[in-house]
Amino acid sequence: MSSINHYHGVSLIELLLSLAILAVVASLASSSFSPLIIRHSINLQVGELRRTLELARSLAVQQNKTLKVCMADAAASCVRENGQRLMVFSDDNNNHQHDLEETLYRDVLLSPLVIKLSASGRAYIRFKATGEAMDSGNFLVCSNDQSVDYGRQTIIYHSGRIRLSRDTNGDGYDDKGGKKIACD
Repeated sequence: MSSINHYHGVSLIELLLSLAILAVVASLASSSFSPLIIRHSINLQVGELRRTLELARSLAVQQNKTLKVCMADAAASCVRENGQRLMVFSDDNNNHQHDLEETLYRDVLLSPLVIKLSASGRAYIRFKATGEAMDSGNFLVCSNDQSVDYGRQTIIYHSGRIRLSRDTNGDGYDDKGGKKIACD
């Protein structure tokens, strides 16, 4: 009796050819996903800003005191643009930075995106014990990549209300306020 073995498999050449095709397809797909990933990062950062502002407003009412929200640099000083972290604290000595003896309620690292605060000419937002904001304004969040023209805002009203900008029709303007969401 003779036994015949038939091996079914993939040769090395077939495997290498398949891997090369897969690599080409993956590189094409990754470049088209980059704008989607950036938009997702911006949306996540805007949501984090909103949650932090809502927390500060709520804590100001609960603690019956004024609380400050600011983007901070490495020295914990409030800055208007591209801070490294977002902080909620009681600025008891009103020096616009968190000091060790002051209560820090929240400290969150910020994404490496372009973030600008426009708030009544200040580098911070303050919430009174009534829940009202002493400073109205917005946080603008955009990409560092100039090819992605997409931005969102977290908007703060004097009443203390906080809302996110929306551009559902893709024209670059906030649907509710009608203002251009400019990232320049």
